[in-house]
Amino acid sequence: MKKVISVLAAGAMMMALLAGCGGSASSADSSGSAASSAVSSSEAVSSEAASSGEASAPSSEVADAARLEAIVAAIEEVNEVANPRAIDDFSLENEMGLTPDNIVAFCGDVTNDQADCSLVFAAQVKDGAADTVKAELEAYKESMSSTLYADFADKVAKAQDARIVVKGNLAVMVIAGVNGPDYSEIDTAINGALA
Repeated sequence: MKKVISVLAAGAMMMALLAGCGGSASSADSSGSAASSAVSSSEAVSSEAASSGEASAPSSEVADAARLEAIVAAIEEVNEVANPRAIDDFSLENEMGLTPDNIVAFCGDVTNDQADCSLVFAAQVKDGAADTVKAELEAYKESMSSTLYADFADKVAKAQDARIVVKGNLAVMVIAGVNGPDYSEIDTAINGALA
């Protein structure tokens, strides 16, 4: 009898473990996965609120993931991200220090190569949050150039020159790769992508 109970308890714990792991996305997904992850996260919150009976304010801001993916792709044609890792919800909040409540959707890649520092990030921000998001991106830029890359002069120089551009409800941040283009090419790519 004790063996049957032990087997049932172990089976129940295994099912709980599998249920907890079932919805995660691989970090090796394409750059578009970050945008769809951000969109699906906000949709999940809305449906949870609806199912729990809570009233939620209707959103007039519809995520434009395709536009964000196009912006990132256009900039990465000029500034290729070496060994890219998609920026996900965790990276957005815990690495970049951005407030998720200010973001409608986002997309981007950061290098997973220790010898490089390239990053391309685009976000659709909520109405009235552009200045806050820009300030948070400036703080992230400062942290990279003062602490994160402190032992690597080439990375510090690239991070200090990082581009942060806000146009309407779009915010873009780009750090050139160590062996990447100069920032004049990146500036042209950003302007073209945001046109």
